[in-house]
Amino acid sequence: MFQLLSRGINGLTWLAEVLAEIALAGLMLLVFHEVIVRYLFNSPTVYSVELSEYLLVVVAFMSMGWVLKEDRHVRATFVVNALPEKIRLGVDIVTSLLTMIFGGILVWKGTETAITAFTGDYHSSSLLDFPLWIPYAIIPLGALILNLQYIVRIGDRFSALTGKPSGRPETT
Repeated sequence: MFQLLSRGINGLTWLAEVLAEIALAGLMLLVFHEVIVRYLFNSPTVYSVELSEYLLVVVAFMSMGWVLKEDRHVRATFVVNALPEKIRLGVDIVTSLLTMIFGGILVWKGTETAITAFTGDYHSSSLLDFPLWIPYAIIPLGALILNLQYIVRIGDRFSALTGKPSGRPETT
């Protein structure tokens, strides 16, 4: 059962990462376009800064789960690495649970904000008049995917503690 859940979460994480990669490519093209039109043609656009901000939100929040899956989050490991393996796994489980609490609050409050922006028909105050519920919704969605990936991580750590295989292939 955990293996099936893990595969589904990893698939969702992969999908979010692909979306983040597309947003990053779009951000790159948008900035390149803006540099060309601003400095070569002296005709800057009114939307590039705002769209860049939204794309940056997508890149940052949609990639969080994938970064965790690949075990690439920045962390201070100098103390933890000195601990025995079983204690290290236990510490990882506890810190994962604490991070999930923060992620849960981010999902809860972020969803409230996105719903408020949607029902209130909030738009940006720029000429673009972009509906704000879209970038607001990216934040709790990214936090939800991160929390789901933490479930996989905790399951893997419990499996390692008990010596039972997690059903998930090891990554190198």
